[in-house]
Amino acid sequence: MDNPFVTILFTDLVGSTALFDRHGDDAADALRRRHFVTLRDAVAKHGGREIKSTGDGLMVAFGSAVSAVHCAVDIQRATTGDEGALSVRVGIDAGEPLPDDHDLYGTPVIIASRLCDAAGEGEILASEVVCRIAGHRVAEPIVPVGAISLSGIAEPVATARVQWRDDEGDSRAEPEDHPRSISVVIADDQALVRAGFRAILEEQPGIAVVGEAADGRDAIDLARKRKPAVVLMDIQMPDLDGIEATRRILEEADEIHPVAVLMLTTFDLNEYVYEALRAGASGFLLKDVMPEDLIAAVRVVAAGDGLIAPTITRRLIAQFARTAPPTAPPAGLEELTPRELEVLTLVARGRSNAEIADELVLSEATVKTHVKRILRKLDLRDRVQAVVVAYEAGVVAPGDTTRT
Repeated sequence: MDNPFVTILFTDLVGSTALFDRHGDDAADALRRRHFVTLRDAVAKHGGREIKSTGDGLMVAFGSAVSAVHCAVDIQRATTGDEGALSVRVGIDAGEPLPDDHDLYGTPVIIASRLCDAAGEGEILASEVVCRIAGHRVAEPIVPVGAISLSGIAEPVATARVQWRDDEGDSRAEPEDHPRSISVVIADDQALVRAGFRAILEEQPGIAVVGEAADGRDAIDLARKRKPAVVLMDIQMPDLDGIEATRRILEEADEIHPVAVLMLTTFDLNEYVYEALRAGASGFLLKDVMPEDLIAAVRVVAAGDGLIAPTITRRLIAQFARTAPPTAPPAGLEELTPRELEVLTLVARGRSNAEIADELVLSEATVKTHVKRILRKLDLRDRVQAVVVAYEAGVVAPGDTTRT
């Protein structure tokens, strides 16, 4: 897999040792072979790559957390209730494991393996990062079970359970606590603005407003307590402004609790917008944004993408880049290949992946791979940060064929 960020899934048979005592060697061996055929069929169906057999199970890598969860559910449903089938437990984590020939190792591998060990019979345990990525995109509820201690991991790991059985219930009645929802904090000193945005967002399935803040300090406190996926942040607020609040919130975020900040501004040429993007915001919205654009923006940044497509964003970045103080090239810029530098240039000009693919005569999937490698090498969160860095480092000059 070209993408270094992958989802690791481990399976394990429950009670496999007693199997031979109950059925005898030949019958037990036949059951095991049939079981592994079922596992591998599910892995192939969902595009997984088998890394290795662990004796009683499989280690599999997926390019998509959603595919991994779907595969785990299919495995459980295919084995449960099958006469003579063995019970399975599954653990899933996502991250950037290190390659070793055909094997993978590192923290995501360890966590997935330990979650599998901690799971009960017929249970699927997933890390919270998997929950964040896939929770709102799969049919089965993924419900937090708290932080659990795992062997070989220094800190307790925030964990969730995939409720794949029909009789496990569905906690969608309380969206604030349901990881399938995109959790949102609204920070604005105007109560009417907060109320309006809340009313729009809470009408949407899969989005839950988990708190409101009237100033930057309250926004930081809420982000710590509620760990939202998205913060809608007003730039100008009393006590502590939205730019500094954004900087502090993002400094405290981590892979387990990622957060994206969408800045709110009254005017499209607000002098603070560029500084907000430099602080790490994933984009910005005008306060008179249309409801459908607000909803789309929340979903875009929650999925890990920067809100860079709108023409107004491209124009603002180009304008404020003209007056931005020069900065040293970021670490990792020299590591970009000529092709990656081309892609970075086009991203900075506001091109979409499809437009870049057309211009460079590449597939869109290849462009996505290049973008992900650029972000990884430059240690950036999203495309918006890549645009800012490209202007500041002189990769793109202000006004350089930026389309409007």
